[in-house]
Amino acid sequence: MQWTERWFKIQDRKQLQNVTRRIFVATDDPSVFPEIQKNTCFRYPTYEVYGDQKTAKTAQMESRYTDSSLYGVVRDIRLLSHCNYLVCTFSSQVCRMGYELMQILQGDAGESFHSLDDIYYFAHEVVAVERYIPEKSGEIELRVGDIIGIAGNHWNGFSKGKNRRTGDEGVFPSYKPNKAWLSRTPILEFLGLESTQAKQIFYPS
Repeated sequence: MQWTERWFKIQDRKQLQNVTRRIFVATDDPSVFPEIQKNTCFRYPTYEVYGDQKTAKTAQMESRYTDSSLYGVVRDIRLLSHCNYLVCTFSSQVCRMGYELMQILQGDAGESFHSLDDIYYFAHEVVAVERYIPEKSGEIELRVGDIIGIAGNHWNGFSKGKNRRTGDEGVFPSYKPNKAWLSRTPILEFLGLESTQAKQIFYPS
């Protein structure tokens, strides 16, 4: 709540009035809601808290792949994208997708979030533009052109991912790869030959 309260205090000053403290909570942990209700009663009594505990329950492993769980996460993402400010973990794909949709609905939302852990990253694939030879355990080799599935940024100059060529998982210098933009190849789709390997890869300058 620290960063949420900080944002509201800034809005109080900007608008020269006490802004209504209204928040929406999206989580896959049902126990969060009772905890929030307890804290808001004693520490943040002026807050209005919204969220769906049923959605959090359906996000558990035994029901995560049901239709109701899918509808719940889509609803959460949609509501997050309509918020004025996001306080969440960018290691969460739900959080990042909500932030991405904010760009469409609100324009540049670069000042409208605070991540509690990771920086924003495109959770897909990057391509190595320089070779890297592992220097210690836990690191992976990169060759120019290797496709790496990104798992996260460690905030220390290294990122974690999986080399699609070797199948190895580990960390590597974050500056070694660049984003891989994959273009669709309609003629291959028409011939039934479309595949990940058949797509053209463009290297942004």
